[in-house]
Amino acid sequence: MRVTIKDLARELGVAVSTVSRALNGSYGVHPSTIARVHQKAEELGYIPDLGAKQLVGKKSHLIGVFTPEFESEVSPEFVEFFPPLHKLLRMHGKDVIIFSVPVKEYSSNQLNEWIVQRKLEGCVFMPAFSNHHPLMKDALALGVPCVNFGNTQGPRCSLVRSDDREGGRLAARLLLSSGHSKIGYIAGPRHLHHHLNRYGGFCEELRLSGVVHDATWVSYGDYSGSSGARAALELWERSPKMTALFCENDLMAMGAITALAQAGVRVPEEFSVIGYDGAFFTAYMNPPLTTLRHHISEIVIHATDLLLELLAGGEGRTVVIAPQLIERKSVLSRVNR
Repeated sequence: MRVTIKDLARELGVAVSTVSRALNGSYGVHPSTIARVHQKAEELGYIPDLGAKQLVGKKSHLIGVFTPEFESEVSPEFVEFFPPLHKLLRMHGKDVIIFSVPVKEYSSNQLNEWIVQRKLEGCVFMPAFSNHHPLMKDALALGVPCVNFGNTQGPRCSLVRSDDREGGRLAARLLLSSGHSKIGYIAGPRHLHHHLNRYGGFCEELRLSGVVHDATWVSYGDYSGSSGARAALELWERSPKMTALFCENDLMAMGAITALAQAGVRVPEEFSVIGYDGAFFTAYMNPPLTTLRHHISEIVIHATDLLLELLAGGEGRTVVIAPQLIERKSVLSRVNR
């Protein structure tokens, strides 16, 4: 005999409407209640009648998740966002369709076609789509409920981002406290908001200690490992008094360490290196990389809540979450040496 939501409600001692809202992901149901309902549904073998749900509610319960395609070698940080995001959305009765979007080849108004064709209720835009990208401009113009991890906010668009300026401060603070004042900097493309905020925070912290960062000690890459390798060697040859290096992402830091090792420069004995993003594989480098890690689980929880708010008629807003400094073995203290 087929298990119904009435059976679930009777077993849990709650109203049928509460079970229905929990299964459908309606906003306003406590997360612990949602978890109890889903657990009981699994125990009893409850299977929702998707056809009936669409006929009654006329909702697809589909969320489009848009991921970037890059032409060059980059670290796909958004890969770590997807599993917990998908899990949380499913807890709220939503399912996910993934759209892979070429960053440089997006055609204007494509988003509208995807939303109509797939009957998307809302969208989540992974990192790499800034407010200047035509995809985000379309999202704002359409007024589709959406959340992004870049720098875009609008009436129907919420933003969750890591505090890049604070990340820059944390990196500078660690290097200064370790006795480093001659610090090289490997940046991403200079127009990107990640770079502007990370470098801005880095320089602010240096100035608090009376250190003015030399602009000639900045080299620009494209977030690839090969660009980090090239930039590190350029800085090392240009400024032999330099004792440390801060890289704006982990992949450039890994490229820098590899290139320095091949040139006979020992990390961290002769040269300290910090990365950014906190990719899981950086713990297995030689030496294990000191880095700034995004609080992915916290970011994803906020992203889900913000999307549900928008689907319930709320307005777009911004949540900023500080990154975490992960100290490993790629920074050596020069104090008292």
